Amino acid sequence: MAHQKLTDADENFLKFPGRATMLFAGVSGTETWIERDRDTIVHIGVRTVAAAAADEATLQACISVGESTATGRDGPWPLGESLRACQAVEVLVKAGERLAFKAFPIADNARVLRTVVWVMDLEANRSAQPASDQRRAAIHPGERAAPAEANAARH
Repeated sequence: MAHQKLTDADENFLKFPGRATMLFAGVSGTETWIERDRDTIVHIGVRTVAAAAADEATLQACISVGESTATGRDGPWPLGESLRACQAVEVLVKAGERLAFKAFPIADNARVLRTVVWVMDLEANRSAQPASDQRRAAIHPGERAAPAEANAARH
């Protein structure tokens, strides 16, 4: 297979909010933690781009907090197509406590070209609950969160 490069559309897809802080840019993803000095709702996001290495290629963008994982998915697509997946969650980081998480891609029949992970603090002490659509974006033990962002428009 020829060496795949990121396209302008891929680069645009990988951009994250201007107020966010990038934690990782590469291929594999990251396992890290965040900590805040006061109760803060934090938006964690991951975006990933891959090239289909065979037919039926799929790509997942995953965020795991504790025993729960939220996943966004693209595919299946045929050989040579570009795949793009994203996922975002909002979690409450309690004052002085570390919140450990993993953000990573899972590619099947695809080669990951780039993955970016970022965090963005939302309003601190906002009722000490996750933002607007609490059940949609927050990870709760035993539940799978729905994607907070839709996959980019295809071709």
